[in-house]
Amino acid sequence: MIFPQCRCVGVNSAFLKTGNPITDLIHSATQYMLIFDEPGRCKVLEIGSAGNGALFKDVTNVKMIADSDQTLVYEGQVDLFNRASIIHKACQLCDGRINTIVFRGFDNHVTFVQDPSLEELTIIDVYDTSPPEPPKLAYNLRRLEEIGMFGEMMLAFDYHVTDLRQYEDPSKTTIFPCHVSGLDGIFLNCLDAEPQGDIKLVGCETTRKVFEARFPSKKYEHVTICPLSHVKPSRPFMLRCCQPDKTGPIEIDGIPGVVVSFVANPPDIYEAVKQLTNNIRSKKGLTSN
Repeated sequence: MIFPQCRCVGVNSAFLKTGNPITDLIHSATQYMLIFDEPGRCKVLEIGSAGNGALFKDVTNVKMIADSDQTLVYEGQVDLFNRASIIHKACQLCDGRINTIVFRGFDNHVTFVQDPSLEELTIIDVYDTSPPEPPKLAYNLRRLEEIGMFGEMMLAFDYHVTDLRQYEDPSKTTIFPCHVSGLDGIFLNCLDAEPQGDIKLVGCETTRKVFEARFPSKKYEHVTICPLSHVKPSRPFMLRCCQPDKTGPIEIDGIPGVVVSFVANPPDIYEAVKQLTNNIRSKKGLTSN
């Protein structure tokens, strides 16, 4: 896959000019050139250069890596810093005949993706629960994705959200941790007296400890919903937990992950993703940013 930074990509609108579209000099940062022979149609050249000039270098060779018939110019503008999203779009648009997609950013800078591959992305599994809606970790990660905060990290997130409504059970007295969820049941934070009947307690280890401290003799069925207690990861992961001492980097079966606070805000989540990404790169023997 070729996916250069836009600063390395030059643009030559040949249909607006006469003569050779490539001169003997090239900007020192330019590695590729998009030659537009008409609006919405271009070919992609790889540029070799030499020289020690601070601004311009001599062109030593020009190689076409995608002809106009192999290239599709994407309609509309994209966030060039959201590289994962661009790779997804390019994979959907390449069909064998087309192997190169040209993208224009909101600032009118351009780049391209050739032979896109999702294997270039690091996929992080995200575990969360709802209601309350929206699930807080998943919601804030999506917001950070949308504004390009993970732009150069080459990340994609796969969301696994447990719907707590599946545990509602009219035949039993179901107890959930907190009333803010709006679930159909009773809530541990609102109990003034020991509940009667068959009890199903839906919550994490903290919920269990609180219930037993308040009603030590009451028998109950416990449904554990904290991902930390049951997740079996096959790739890097994130989850949230209400126990402060369990937040931070973690490994399960040798798979790196990170635990954030149950009330983690977007800056906390962003820093956790950076930390996890560096741990992943370290395990692969790559240099962390």
